[in-house]
Amino acid sequence: MLTRADLAKYPFLNEATDYVKSLGLSIEDIRPEEYGPVLDRAEKRLEEALSKGRITANIADENTEILSFPVSNLILSLTGEERAKRRYALAEAKRAYELLKQESPDKLELIASSAFQWKLRRTNMQFGRRLYDFSIGLTDYLRNAIHLKEPRWKLSNRVLDHGFVLATRDEIARLLEEEVRSKVLDRASRPTASVNVPPFLGQRIEHVRNLTVKYLGTPVHYELPRVPVPEAMPPCVRNLISLLDSGKNVQHMGRFTLAAFLVNIGAEQEEIIRVFKPASDFSERMTRYQVEHIAGQRGGRTKYTCPMCTTLKTHGVCYKPDEICATIRNPLSYYKTQARTLTRGKKAVN
Repeated sequence: MLTRADLAKYPFLNEATDYVKSLGLSIEDIRPEEYGPVLDRAEKRLEEALSKGRITANIADENTEILSFPVSNLILSLTGEERAKRRYALAEAKRAYELLKQESPDKLELIASSAFQWKLRRTNMQFGRRLYDFSIGLTDYLRNAIHLKEPRWKLSNRVLDHGFVLATRDEIARLLEEEVRSKVLDRASRPTASVNVPPFLGQRIEHVRNLTVKYLGTPVHYELPRVPVPEAMPPCVRNLISLLDSGKNVQHMGRFTLAAFLVNIGAEQEEIIRVFKPASDFSERMTRYQVEHIAGQRGGRTKYTCPMCTTLKTHGVCYKPDEICATIRNPLSYYKTQARTLTRGKKAVN
């Protein structure tokens, strides 16, 4: 059975939605005089998501925690900021994961079936040294594991049992995190009916818009980094920049490829960091560290080069190869070839 504390921890649950609906509140009803803590917590959830990429699990006041979740979604939907929506969904999912991995197997099973209609059953099966607490339906597994890039999530590396995939308790919590991210993003992205936004809510909406610019930057809309010949970039690199610019998730190999490519063609460090800023999980400290590491300024002082095209194909980073791609083995070779051709063309015109 789900308790009020469970609804506070997991406000995305259908039971939490039903509870909020039962109160019969409209936008005009959520006034600061009576619901100030709810409005403050809703705004705090968004600020934490935008600034830190994580949301604290503050469940001391259960009612405030439950009500603040739909208010956060409402504020976010009215901002029209797609980058903020993706960042927020990821932060709520991470918050949920930290709580889910502490739950009992029974509670995990209840949440998975209640919120997401998973086919999940207890197994307690051991293979080698590993104890598997659950088996999850293949469809439910694939729908969420497809977003996880570690080799252990590949179906070829899993133990299957008559249409089910064996998983540990922590792995189920991690898969649920992906499910939560999708569900929260869907809620925050739903179009809102034409409503009169009260002044007290309008101020908070504008504040969240300002926070989005502060922490995620002004949208650059696929502005290429300032490098010697930006037009010479290969299709895979242009696609990676475009994905990041739209706030979409780029896997580790894609991020490493982009950073290594930009480092090796002479892009300034601040330019490289700016390219990664629209990412939903952007952390300037971590991005700076990784760029410096790739550039050979940290650790063993080894400067990394760009992965080969065969490696990029294996990891799904290769994108719409053109006729030049057929003649090269590395994105850097593409750039050098194109840069030389474009430079000669400009000289001929002059």
